[in-house]
Amino acid sequence: MSDAPAVPAEQVLHFPDGIPGFPRSRRFVLADIAEDSAFQILQSLDEPEVSLVVSVPWLFFPDYAPVLDETDQRDLGISSPDDAIVFCAVAVDETGEQVYLNLLGPFVVNAATRQGRQVVLSDSSLPVRAPVALAS
Repeated sequence: MSDAPAVPAEQVLHFPDGIPGFPRSRRFVLADIAEDSAFQILQSLDEPEVSLVVSVPWLFFPDYAPVLDETDQRDLGISSPDDAIVFCAVAVDETGEQVYLNLLGPFVVNAATRQGRQVVLSDSSLPVRAPVALAS
């Protein structure tokens, strides 16, 4: 266990299987990058050097409608969209000018239990790198 700062239990997100690429990171917290920012940091409490920039997809893709398969719904205890917190990993191209969201593999967390996982949606038409139009 690391020397992570104390975080109120109700703010901790638990990923029992870890997340792809970081199997030892199982406890995370969402932290604001800046006030009123569209982006947040998904910060590992188990490995402080592990963090990802994430965003709520509907800020950029209002028609985004991920459908969880029955196994993910059952395992996460999600029976309706209101049960879920959904956010997507953010990537930036090599120029630092284009931002992308991973719409095919969102993070889904049960809002009540705070248990989550990164899922791969069966709708293979959704992009792993959906370009985001940022206001100038």
